[in-house]
Amino acid sequence: MFGLFGAKKVASSVAPQVGASLQRQPALPKSLPAQATAAFPACDILHMKGDAPNVSWLPEEAVGETRRVFRVPATNGQPALGIVASTEAKKRVQVWELSSDKSPKLLQQRKTMLDPAEANWTLAYPVAMTCLPGGLVALAIGYHDPRKRDALYLYHPATNQFRRLALIEPERSNGPPFTMFETLVLGPQAMLLLYHTDAIRLSADNFAYQFDHVWLFSPQAAQGLEVLKLSVDDGNVRALAMQGKTLWLQTLDKRKKPVEAVFSLDLSKLL
Repeated sequence: MFGLFGAKKVASSVAPQVGASLQRQPALPKSLPAQATAAFPACDILHMKGDAPNVSWLPEEAVGETRRVFRVPATNGQPALGIVASTEAKKRVQVWELSSDKSPKLLQQRKTMLDPAEANWTLAYPVAMTCLPGGLVALAIGYHDPRKRDALYLYHPATNQFRRLALIEPERSNGPPFTMFETLVLGPQAMLLLYHTDAIRLSADNFAYQFDHVWLFSPQAAQGLEVLKLSVDDGNVRALAMQGKTLWLQTLDKRKKPVEAVFSLDLSKLL
């Protein structure tokens, strides 16, 4: 989507569960701690050659020969999973249960409904994925309806259900490959997820985004909570970090004359 410069200003919003407001700050703290270490398993990417179920695995991607398989590790009694695009011309997203060895076998394809509208899509394929606390998975899907779009979903392996969060816009600032979302680990069982929506085209290869969305996943927000919806009038996030239980954001509104800003948000009631 493309925004307009003359659009009415929209305020940023904070979820009422946060119990705090977004605070403008003069600068970032002089020192910020490194990202915390997660206690939940990380997703990874494998490279598969051949058609299911007779496949082989290569250590690196071979263009035109392999497909990327987004692997969800086995945990809490759930088998490891592989999320992959099918090989047919009308590609579809497939979820396979995997064996747990180093060169996993495709054991069984799960029957899934990614989206109620997917029957009208001409093709769909996984683009990016990350594991979240509580056994959830964030999955970016590219699809054509027939226009090319990207959407972000939450997948719950235990229930085999997908939940659509939003149409998203990739971060194009650093060129391809574009970033679909960003994450920040806050603690053993807590993570933030950041994504952009509603692109504003400034020039041929230069974009801003009407909204940045910051979601928290933690024991107190087990299904995910959008703690902050940041308007472009407060800038797009260029850096985020935690100090204690306070989130710090460095933003940039690069429409017309670029404006930098720093904000903080107290998340202690949810951590």
